[in-house]
Amino acid sequence: MRCSKAQFLIELKLDNELPKEKGKALKLHLENCPQCRKYEAEARKLQQLLSTFPVREFPSWLHNSILEETVKHERKRMLNRYIVRWQTIPALIAIVLSLIGGWALGKTAYIRVNPLPENASVIYSNQVSQTDSLNLVVFGESSLMEDLFYQISEDYK
Repeated sequence: MRCSKAQFLIELKLDNELPKEKGKALKLHLENCPQCRKYEAEARKLQQLLSTFPVREFPSWLHNSILEETVKHERKRMLNRYIVRWQTIPALIAIVLSLIGGWALGKTAYIRVNPLPENASVIYSNQVSQTDSLNLVVFGESSLMEDLFYQISEDYK
């Protein structure tokens, strides 16, 4: 048996809580271990010293006060739990608003960076046969738009 386990069993023995089958193993260990015998003697001495002090009774109101504070604390804990749940709603709203704002900002920035030329309606009316390409151009496919204008400008030269 290890000394740490023996010390735990010594504490149980002093509190009269040691099972009989463990008592035999403890007795055998104490016969062979001077350190644990010393620990047992010091623990007995400490127990005797503590038993000489008078036991003070706590006021009767203290128990009720502790229970009331426990109930208050439990209510606060439950309230905080609901507050944390409600805090997710503003966070989700902030995320959605930032996504909408980013989309709007990106859209306006894209229009400023890739504006349609002033004669876009004329160019589009001349290219009626290329409706698929035209639809892509209208939805902002800048590489197709540049190719289209490059091709038209070559035709006018």
